[in-house]
Amino acid sequence: MSRWTIEVAYVASRSDPSAIGRTSVGKRNRNVQLRKKAVILAFEGRAVAIGFVWMVSIAGCVDGPLFELKKLNPVIQSQWRKDRERGPVYSQRVNEMRLVGSSFKSMSEQEKAKWINTVSSIAQTETSPEIRREAVLALSEVIDDPTATTTVIKLAQDKNDKVRLAAAQALRNQVSPEATQTLLALASSDSDQNVRFAATEMLGKHRSDEVKQFLTKQLSDRSPAAQFNASLALKEFTGKDFKGDVELWKRYMGGEDVQPPTPTFTETVQSFNPLRR
Repeated sequence: MSRWTIEVAYVASRSDPSAIGRTSVGKRNRNVQLRKKAVILAFEGRAVAIGFVWMVSIAGCVDGPLFELKKLNPVIQSQWRKDRERGPVYSQRVNEMRLVGSSFKSMSEQEKAKWINTVSSIAQTETSPEIRREAVLALSEVIDDPTATTTVIKLAQDKNDKVRLAAAQALRNQVSPEATQTLLALASSDSDQNVRFAATEMLGKHRSDEVKQFLTKQLSDRSPAAQFNASLALKEFTGKDFKGDVELWKRYMGGEDVQPPTPTFTETVQSFNPLRR
């Protein structure tokens, strides 16, 4: 009999004095019941321990799974007020940058120029990669502005991959030679594959022989993802749609007279959906 079972049996006998002096058969039955109780207690103890470990594991090292409840804690609210008194906190800076980006269209030309310069300055001096990324996203709303374009091209060489990814997406609609060369550089040699794939897809509006050759070459890449992103860019580049059929794209880009496949019934119906991108 294990020590745990003996201890449980001892406690049970102390709480039930009549158990002492019963027949041996009664004692054996009592022992069986005590063993069952011991097993149940042990199982419940392990379940509690496992539950505790699970709660700790999902709690995270910063805020835990119940972050929103912090808003109800007066101590936490007091600390947040003190933080805001020292200066803008991270969430405020992100929200302000997004507000600037969404407000560019309603600004006067003078006000717009002022804020483009301000955001560009922040983007090039900010130490937080998330704020630099938000700055790039804001500048993407005015990417035709020379200052915004120059800043985004510089940020395309940022050490953080999220910032470079945002820069690639921002340059989609800026078809200047400098923007085209920046996208080609990202698509061909960036260290992060997600940046390479995004930059490849963003080349669709950059219609040049160099881009055409690059996208055609990507159709023969070993990576299906690279082939797919090249086909997306070529759809925009050529106005043709071969439904991601790489072999048809290769034939078409090779000079063959290839007709796009006939749309299925589902695709025809979806084409009439005004909410479809």
